[in-house]
Amino acid sequence: MTKNIRWGIAGLGVAGLGIGAYFLFFKPKKDANDGFDLSIVPRTSKKGGIKTTPGEAVEEPNWKNPYDMNYISDVKKWLRGKGIQELFPGAASSYAKTLKNAKGKFNDDEAAVQRIFKRLRDKTQVASISKAFWQQYKTDMWQYLNSFLSKKEMETYVHKPVRKLPNYKVS
Repeated sequence: MTKNIRWGIAGLGVAGLGIGAYFLFFKPKKDANDGFDLSIVPRTSKKGGIKTTPGEAVEEPNWKNPYDMNYISDVKKWLRGKGIQELFPGAASSYAKTLKNAKGKFNDDEAAVQRIFKRLRDKTQVASISKAFWQQYKTDMWQYLNSFLSKKEMETYVHKPVRKLPNYKVS
C-alpha cells in the first residue's frame, strides 16, 4: 500500500467515527409517551384544572385516549358550555356495525377499519363510535379491534390516523 492510500483509509475511518459519534450523542431522543397510553392516569392537569368557581376544578380530558366513550362529555366540561361538532348517532352506529363485521373467521377486513378511521374529522368522532360500539355490543371498541388486528395494523389503520386528528371542533 502506498502512503496516499493509507492516508485515505485513515481519513475515511476518522470521518466514519465522527458520523457515528454524532448519531450516538446528538440524535434527538423520541418522547416515551409518543403513542397512546391507555393505562389509568390521573385525569386532572398538572396545574389542577381550570377554576370555574371557587373550590371547583374542571378536569382536563385525557387527550391521548379518544377511544374512551366518556371523552366527549369530558371535552364538553372542559369547554364549559361551548358546542362541539359531534358525529350523528346513526352514523356512529353504522360505523360501529362496520367495525364489528370487519372481524372474520378466516379473513379480516382491515380495509374497512382503515376507511372508517380515515373518514373521521376529530377525536370526538372516535369517542362517538366507541360509545355506539359499547351500546350495541357491550364490548370496548379498542379491545375488540386489538383482538384481531396485529400491532402493525393497529398502528397503521387506527392509531396513526387518530393521532393526526384535532381533539375537537367547536360548532
